[in-house]
Amino acid sequence: MSDKAHFNTDDKNSIQHMDGADFEQLYKRYWKKVFSIIYHYITDKEISAEITQDLFASIWERRKVLTLQTGIEQYLLRAAKLQAFDYLRTSTRQSQLMECALTDYCDSHNCTEEKVAYNELHGKLSDLIDQLPCRCREVYRLSQQEGFNNKTIASALLISEKTVEYHLYKAMTFIRTNLKTS
Repeated sequence: MSDKAHFNTDDKNSIQHMDGADFEQLYKRYWKKVFSIIYHYITDKEISAEITQDLFASIWERRKVLTLQTGIEQYLLRAAKLQAFDYLRTSTRQSQLMECALTDYCDSHNCTEEKVAYNELHGKLSDLIDQLPCRCREVYRLSQQEGFNNKTIASALLISEKTVEYHLYKAMTFIRTNLKTS
């Protein structure tokens, strides 16, 4: 870590005193471990790297209010596992809901063409969502896929409701514009 005496990875409160140099050292020290845990469960390098980045960004953003019950290493490793489980739960739930909706619709209609069109549109939408900036994508998914309201999202991400509205507007505009052109 840095030469500063006040930052110690075993100290539960030292994260609140972390500066940029301390955080950079923390990041370099634990990034691979955190990534490895997430990758173990998700088995997709790109998504695992993105979740790892988001986890560290969240810690940096919340460092002044974050109170740890354990040392930073234990916190990071547990957070990595929880983030991986949350991602798996969210993506599995989304797939199940879409499958169920498609099955119900197809049971009542002859829908081969509709299913193909739906799959094509869903693929385009997923690609567009993946192109959104990290925070914008996170806000969009919490709102549109998880069904959280703006206040809940703001509270969970420690941002203002106006920021949530901005990210949703930005995401919706980007998706609408790009769906029209394709």
